[in-house]
Amino acid sequence: MAMSAKQNRHLPAFLLLFLLDGPKHGGALFSLTQESLQLVESLDSGAVYRTLRDLEHKLCVKSSWDVEESGPAKRVYSITEQGLAELQLWQKEMVLRKKNFEFFLERYQSHFGNDDK
Repeated sequence: MAMSAKQNRHLPAFLLLFLLDGPKHGGALFSLTQESLQLVESLDSGAVYRTLRDLEHKLCVKSSWDVEESGPAKRVYSITEQGLAELQLWQKEMVLRKKNFEFFLERYQSHFGNDDK
C-alpha cells in the first residue's frame, strides 16, 4: 500500500514543530524530517518546499534570505503567530487521532495478539 500521500498529510505540522526551535532553511527542515520521523517511503524534498510555500501563503511561516554564510543565499523560514495558532490546531487533531489509533490497535490486538510487525 502506497503511503506517501498519507504520510505527507501531517508534514505541515512537523515543519511548524521544527521551526519552534528557531529559523531554518528548507534543506535543514528536510533533513530533520528524514532523521526524526519513521517514514514508510523516502520523503521527496520537493514536498517539503511545496509545503513551506503553502505555509507561507497561509501566513504560518515567513521567509528571508540568509546571505551571511558562504555559498549561495538560502531562504530561511520562521514560524509566525498564525503558525503557532495552526500548530495548536494540529496538536488538538493529533491528540484525537492518537486516541482513535490506540482504540484501533487495542481492538486489533484483542483479535490477533500483540504482533507489532
